[in-house]
Amino acid sequence: MKAELITNRKGSGLVEVIIAIAILSLGLSSAILLAFANQSLKISSITNNEALGKAEILIEKARADASEDFSSVVSMSPLADDIYMKSLDVVDIDIFTKEVTSNVSWTGEHGEALAIELVTLLTDPESVLGGDTCTEEVTGDWTNPERFGYGDITSDDGATGLDAFNHRVYLTTTPSGPPQHDFYIFDVSDPNPAGPPAGKLPILSSLDTGYGLEDVRVAGRFVYVVAADTFTVQLVVIDAIDVINPLVISEFDATPVGITGYGNTLAYADSKVYLGLTKSTGPEMYVIDVSDPLNPATVGTLETNTAINQIVIDRDNDIAYIALADPLAGQLWKVDISDPTNPTVLQKFFPGTANWVGQGVALSKTTTDIFLGRIYDVGANDVDLYALDSSDLSATPMDTVTQTWDDGFSRMVVRSGLLFASNNQPNLGFQVWDVSDPTNMTMFGSLNIQQASTAGMDCEGNYIFIGQRSNRALQIIGPS
Repeated sequence: MKAELITNRKGSGLVEVIIAIAILSLGLSSAILLAFANQSLKISSITNNEALGKAEILIEKARADASEDFSSVVSMSPLADDIYMKSLDVVDIDIFTKEVTSNVSWTGEHGEALAIELVTLLTDPESVLGGDTCTEEVTGDWTNPERFGYGDITSDDGATGLDAFNHRVYLTTTPSGPPQHDFYIFDVSDPNPAGPPAGKLPILSSLDTGYGLEDVRVAGRFVYVVAADTFTVQLVVIDAIDVINPLVISEFDATPVGITGYGNTLAYADSKVYLGLTKSTGPEMYVIDVSDPLNPATVGTLETNTAINQIVIDRDNDIAYIALADPLAGQLWKVDISDPTNPTVLQKFFPGTANWVGQGVALSKTTTDIFLGRIYDVGANDVDLYALDSSDLSATPMDTVTQTWDDGFSRMVVRSGLLFASNNQPNLGFQVWDVSDPTNMTMFGSLNIQQASTAGMDCEGNYIFIGQRSNRALQIIGPS
């Protein structure tokens, strides 16, 4: 009996050991599985966070690009980045709003398809408020600029003004005889279309306002144009939210009865149109409130006693710079517009010669440099480009350029120390000047644009848009 009991205890102990080993094995297996699961979760968390970071970077880059050049924000094809595929989808909601979607996808450790998607709306308040669409950064070889696409219109009178905005060019003309359209919208999303014919830009739409037009500025969905040679209407407002079917929504007579000047140029900033007239029996500049484009209203005026040929607005400092025809009145005025009901002249620049006309103004975005371009009226050779300090127009010009008597600078823009200018010189109708040292302006590049340039010129992105005479009214110029 005793021996039997001892034998049974030994068997019971062996069973207990086996059970303990089994429990331990189960515990170890669970611990190992838990450790692997935690590791898998940790890897998934890391990859998810990394993918989210990449998606956020895509969105933030699009936002930064939009602040520099709204039109440059476009869709990006899928691009491999380590284990991830990145892409950006951009949809134009309207002419100043884009829906941007960043996509980052990858394959999980078990072969499953994973993805992160972020969506945001980007707006272009600068364009709505009247900001410039030129980028400050200059790329490519501008020592040898090239002709890209061109635009034809039905009239052979050429362009009187143009404004580039959101891959489109809005162009005005004064046709010599009806029925001919005086307002055009060109698609310039491809600056050099294959055609046929090669290089010809498509016209999205055109219309006949019945007046002939002298100049144009775009602000969001609305386009403001100057009616030519009429004392009854100076400003026409066009709704171009549908670029295929633009509509005239209002016509405005800014001048009182009996005033002889008519519309010549305009600028736009912060829901205000600054309208410049030819020499008038009344004020030559009118500040017009267009916060309600259906009902424009004059809020302020300025008398110059000579024609206004261009107005450039410095929105950051509430200053208007005005190029004027008569040198005896001063050919560049600096005007305080902080109170739009009472524009106040701060300074004037007097070039001292009576036969040349102040035609164009270019203001640097990064310095206090300002440039006055002039064209000939009558007389011998004279200065047709001045480099001035905008903080003190009465100071001696920093430098000047004199070409032959039948030349002259009409429209200009400054980007990163380069001055891009349209010129009346037959073989140098487009010129690039190095003005990084405004005390020593030097020719940087030039191009024969075939047709003589007119007052129309603008910039968007890295391209320059020139208005020309004859039916080839629009010419795109870019770096080689």
